[in-house]
Amino acid sequence: MASKVKRRSHVTWLMPTVTCLQFFLPRWLVLPLARLGGRLSYRFSHKQRERVLKNLRHILGAEASERELERTARRTFERLVVGYADMLRAPVLKRRAATFGVLDLTNLDRALASGKGAILVTGHIGNWDLAGVFLSALGYPLSAVVEPIPAGWTKTFNRYRCLTEMEAIPIPERRAIASAIQRRRILTLVADRDLTGNGIVCPAFDAKRAFPKGPAAYALKYKLPVVIGYFVFADQKGKPPYYAQIDPAIDFKPSGNMTKDISDFTHIIADSLNEVIGRYPDQWLAFRADWQ
Repeated sequence: MASKVKRRSHVTWLMPTVTCLQFFLPRWLVLPLARLGGRLSYRFSHKQRERVLKNLRHILGAEASERELERTARRTFERLVVGYADMLRAPVLKRRAATFGVLDLTNLDRALASGKGAILVTGHIGNWDLAGVFLSALGYPLSAVVEPIPAGWTKTFNRYRCLTEMEAIPIPERRAIASAIQRRRILTLVADRDLTGNGIVCPAFDAKRAFPKGPAAYALKYKLPVVIGYFVFADQKGKPPYYAQIDPAIDFKPSGNMTKDISDFTHIIADSLNEVIGRYPDQWLAFRADWQ
């Protein structure tokens, strides 16, 4: 028990300390340090490296060489550490949200035009946590359903997630989720991994994976539009570091059979997320993909 308490204290204090340092360090100086950290993590985190390589073998296919797989996996680890560094930088950057990313939010505005709210579906792609911070900073009423993580991680991350009025709701709290919908907020769901064990198995590249049915179930129950969004590294010199994209609302016509509709809708959402993952394979950071 004593060791767990010590670990929690370490997590609680380390991240804010790094944030304080970033008040004095420009991002261009932090960036190479973060990339170096990513390369070291790739080299020494053997289990995580094998998981990423397994993911990439499914995404890139049999034609990808081992050299290409390793190069892409190394970039994935670099993205992960840079993303964490930028997340810890959120208190510094929250007042400059519009300058930190190229934002194309037209489709989100269209989905919200009905005044009922919307469901924003994303994945562990790019910097999904930072996306919520910046959407909220731009004035969007965001309620994000988050995964409970032990050892103090959830509490520590929520300090950053909620810097700009974003509401963080743990997955099990269904009443809070329903309340967010009733208040016509944007319900944000990370839906590229099934964490409940009750998901729907859908095709995923050359295999299958279980995807959560929550986005489809909430959309059908409350008659809300569903949009797919992502906040990815732009990689354009002289441009903002991130690019935010919201796709048009998914056109789905329910049949009236709720069980079938949830399954069919989830398959469409899974296809959309797979398309984004295939476009940015080195930015998909769901290490535990649970391939079937």
